[in-house]
Amino acid sequence: MRPAPSTSRLVAVSEEDALGPDEELLGVVVHSGLVLGRSDDVVAAVRRITAFPRGLALDTVVLARDVHAQAAGRREHTATAQRRAAETAQQQAEAEAQHDSETEAQRDGLAAADRHHALKQAMIEGHYLPSFDQGDRLRLGVATPAGQTLWLDAYGSTSSAAEDRYRLEATYWLMPLPADGLLSLICSWPEVGLPETQTDLILPDLAVRAAETFRIWDLRAPGPDG
Repeated sequence: MRPAPSTSRLVAVSEEDALGPDEELLGVVVHSGLVLGRSDDVVAAVRRITAFPRGLALDTVVLARDVHAQAAGRREHTATAQRRAAETAQQQAEAEAQHDSETEAQRDGLAAADRHHALKQAMIEGHYLPSFDQGDRLRLGVATPAGQTLWLDAYGSTSSAAEDRYRLEATYWLMPLPADGLLSLICSWPEVGLPETQTDLILPDLAVRAAETFRIWDLRAPGPDG
């Protein structure tokens, strides 16, 4: 087994960086066609790994069949219902907080109301933060030098389900770029029968290839002759 990847130096992270790559950038595919783990009726794979100057986008697919597909479909349905209920509760709490803030402004002044509203909003957001332990998604992470796992967030996903078939396509974002191109991917989805596995790979010249990324707007449209 290759050593766990070391992380490059810390950089300032904007909110956009944390959510995924710049949508106006065309990244460079540095790896494709990698099976992460499988059992008799579940398989998880990386379709492609795309490099950007600030990180890696990992496009994954999970296929399940028979009872494992049914389990995945039930998990997704339950988690979706829970998220919708949480969103509704959060909206109601925010509306109540806004009303309280307006009342406080009339009584104690705008500055005090702003402090009250900021505190209440922080409490609401902390209470209704999305939960990632609902078992309705593939867990994908990277091994750290300390031997721990840094779990990644999916910033885009689609799924389809039939009676005995289930498919999940999800894209994960890892930043910053792994130092020296060493990457140890850990995946699991025990709720649908996929045990935890670790896959080690090397992405040669990763920083150089990531620097080849360019903006879509910089591309010239083909002429009449192509």
